[in-house]
Amino acid sequence: MKQIQTNVVFELLEKNTSKITCLQGGSRSGKTYNTLLWIIFSYCNKNTGKVISCCRKTMPSLKSSTIRDFLEILRNNDLYSEIYHNKTSNEYWLNGNLIEFFSLDMGSRVRGRKRDLLFINEANEIDYEAWNQLLFRTDGRIILDYNPHDQFHWIYDKVLERSDCTLHISNLWTIHSYQKI
Repeated sequence: MKQIQTNVVFELLEKNTSKITCLQGGSRSGKTYNTLLWIIFSYCNKNTGKVISCCRKTMPSLKSSTIRDFLEILRNNDLYSEIYHNKTSNEYWLNGNLIEFFSLDMGSRVRGRKRDLLFINEANEIDYEAWNQLLFRTDGRIILDYNPHDQFHWIYDKVLERSDCTLHISNLWTIHSYQKI
C-alpha cells in the first residue's frame, strides 16, 4: 500500500458530513491540493457513476492551478491515462466517475449542469448568482476554497451562516499527515 502526504484538510473532508464545507486559508496552505487528493483517493475510490465538477471563475486560472494540480497528482501516483482524459472538454474519467473542469465566466456554463460533488476553487472570485445556480444543481456535497481577501462577501453572510455548512481555517503551517492509499 502506497502513502500520500496530506494535511488536515484531507482529514476534515474525510470526516465531515456537512453538505457545504468552506476551506478558508492563506496561499499555499494546501486547501486546493488536499481537496483534489481527497476527490481522487477517497471520493472516487468509494463511489462510481458520480459527476464531480471542479470550477473557478476563468479557464486560464483553472488550467494554471486546479487542472495542473489534478493532473500532477494523477501522474505522480501512476493513475494518469490518456484514454480517460478528454482534453477538449476538460474531463477525466476515474474509477467510473466523471470529473469535469469548467470556468464560470459565462453564465451558460453554470446553468443546466447537474452534479453529485462540487468543488469551487477560489470561490470568493465568483458572484452570488453563479453560486446560487451551482448550489441548486448539486445533489451532494459542496466544497468551497478561498483566501480571505474580502472583508465583506456573500460567502460570509449567505453560506457560513447556513446550518449545513462547516468552516475550516488553514494556514501555511497546517500540520501534515500521511494517508495510506
